[in-house]
Amino acid sequence: MASSGSNTTNQDHALQVIKKYKTYVDMIAEVNIPDESKLNAAQEISENFEVIIVSPHYAGFLEFAIPRFLQFLRDGEPQFIAEGVVQQLRKLILEIIHRIPTNDHLRPHYKNILTAMFHLLESENEENVLVCLRIIIELHRQFRPPMQSEIQHFLHFVKNIYKELSNNIKSSFEVVHITATGYLAAEVNGGATTTPSAPSTTVLSSPNQATKTSGDLTMAAKGGQQQTVIPKAVTSLKVLAELPIIVVLLFQLYKQNVLGEIREFIPLIMKTIVLQPSMKARNAPSFNKEVYVDFVAAQIKTLSFLAFIIRAYQEYVNNFSQNMVGGMLGLFRYCPQEVAHLRKELLIAARHILVTDLRNRFVPHIDQLFDEDVLIGSGWTARESLRPLAYSTLADLVHHVRSHLPLQHLSLAVHLFSKNVHDESLPVSIQTMSCKLLLNLVEGIRKSDEQGTVSL
Repeated sequence: MASSGSNTTNQDHALQVIKKYKTYVDMIAEVNIPDESKLNAAQEISENFEVIIVSPHYAGFLEFAIPRFLQFLRDGEPQFIAEGVVQQLRKLILEIIHRIPTNDHLRPHYKNILTAMFHLLESENEENVLVCLRIIIELHRQFRPPMQSEIQHFLHFVKNIYKELSNNIKSSFEVVHITATGYLAAEVNGGATTTPSAPSTTVLSSPNQATKTSGDLTMAAKGGQQQTVIPKAVTSLKVLAELPIIVVLLFQLYKQNVLGEIREFIPLIMKTIVLQPSMKARNAPSFNKEVYVDFVAAQIKTLSFLAFIIRAYQEYVNNFSQNMVGGMLGLFRYCPQEVAHLRKELLIAARHILVTDLRNRFVPHIDQLFDEDVLIGSGWTARESLRPLAYSTLADLVHHVRSHLPLQHLSLAVHLFSKNVHDESLPVSIQTMSCKLLLNLVEGIRKSDEQGTVSL
């Protein structure tokens, strides 16, 4: 009897706890409640969310809370001031939704959540959309929903962002197209760069909020206080860097349904990876290095997207091989030296692309990759951590195209990989690989020497 009474007491307590948090949800949904009180209610839910999850009434809480959360997000206006109470509230609600475990309790609600998240992408700010994207990824991975019209709409949305990238980025710095050899035109011929276009701006949610540049958090003065202006998601480089991951996931889930749509990304990818800030922009005192790092990150993520789909569209990609080669070489040359993780992603993407027959397109310019400042960069972290990956990637390329290399390029390969054999700081596996490659190069060197092209 005592045990039965204890269980009843525990159940009553659990029910009272859930009722309390349902009251907080009601406060958030209530129009007449002050925003500060709504934020406090959301913070209470967030701080005690683990208590809610283990409650026997958790499923009922989700059924009660999720429609109200989504309604609040749909009905509210997007905010672009980070310190604003409403912005903090909207972001916190999205983070709560993201924290909901993707199990059977969530299954009845995931379609409504996805619909709401896709809806928010086009209007919300950068911070909130980054959370939306994480929710979209997690729900698709876990529940694998059937193909819906939102998927097609999302792919069109992403394509439009790529189409507008060159215009949006001009609000931060002037961009030019890189040459087919991976250099900025001004470095090749000393020519003048193009005239900067008028910067694009993002309209904020109220007239007294300052406009802002894409991909940048700027400070706006209001009432003597500094306020952080958040970019709109459609102009955000951080958002653009996350979009390829979702497109790849959708390609995996709905391959037969989206083959044509994904094919249309390839010209956009090629136009994206050949963009670089002009020499004039780089040398300007106002050049924003942080925005540039975000820009390069978005480009490398885009190249990784290409690396993932390249086998399915290899013949079509071949039509854009000049842009692909120039863009990749440009990314190696101009990738910021201090951001080693981006160069690692670039090397991994390059490795996947170079295992295809398109590697032959790199033969005329392979000498650039023998320059370690281009391949690995001059940053200390990159030098310490990326040399094995870089050398193995280059060795694979050289091995497969060795019969097409002139003696001059074979000489560069011999010099680099002979040096690696004697470099005790490299793993033994890389030294062994270098020895094997040198043996494989002997035949090519002999043939070139017989032809009397160049002497070593």
